[in-house]
Amino acid sequence: MRRVIFWLVALLITFAIGTGLDSLRSYLSTTESVAPAKIEVAAPVFLTTASEPVTHPNLMLHYNQESVDHYGALYIMGPAPEGFTDFAYIALGLSGMHVMESSDYITVYSGESAEWGQADFAFVTERYLYFTTGPSRNHEFEYRFEGEFLVKDFDTVEGKNKGAVRGTLTKFKNGQTVAQQEVTFRVEYMGC
Repeated sequence: MRRVIFWLVALLITFAIGTGLDSLRSYLSTTESVAPAKIEVAAPVFLTTASEPVTHPNLMLHYNQESVDHYGALYIMGPAPEGFTDFAYIALGLSGMHVMESSDYITVYSGESAEWGQADFAFVTERYLYFTTGPSRNHEFEYRFEGEFLVKDFDTVEGKNKGAVRGTLTKFKNGQTVAQQEVTFRVEYMGC
């Protein structure tokens, strides 16, 4: 009988220790993985005469920059959908494993790159991309995009006519929707 009681007590102690360690491990992994989003706040930028876009401070980036590449020019795959025939590309210059800059930007170019609209707000994660732009220089078009990254590293699909980003692109003028389409973007290297 003593032997049974001894084994029962040993079993209960082992169970209690295991449950306690599991709870501790669960608690520690939860507190370590919850990290606040990186929010960059900068002084406003005023333009007098600008021919190139400038970095805007309202970009919220929440991903591991050492393992994600969000840098390149995004072109619509296939023919331009209705309402986007003047659309050129989206320039993504976001911090990541291939970019050593501290200035992040998202810019939409249209009309053979003569016109552009800078993102005035963006939220970017490892898989999710959302942004809105201010009005473009000449025609005052605004854009909104909500979608997902299809790859973590743009280098794997760069120049291969394969999907890199997919989502809904919306074009506005004076607060009215001009065009809205589900599109897939391919990526090309951007820069010298």
